[in-house]
Amino acid sequence: MSLQFQEDWVPLLGQEICIVRSGKEVRNGLVDAVMPDGSILWIAAEATTPRSMFERASGYEAWIRYQWA
Repeated sequence: MSLQFQEDWVPLLGQEICIVRSGKEVRNGLVDAVMPDGSILWIAAEATTPRSMFERASGYEAWIRYQWA
């Protein structure tokens, strides 16, 4: 499995992603909302982990996990 950096956040709606900040994984999950300009996205709540907001201007990056068959 590998990660691919995603510059444009708008197409990530409905995708499973990894949020990274300062080179460290912060959160994994399903993108359930994205601002129209792609500046902010939200990761859906899962089990006991609440819904989370991430702002690009705060240094967060979005990465998609790929599994090669």
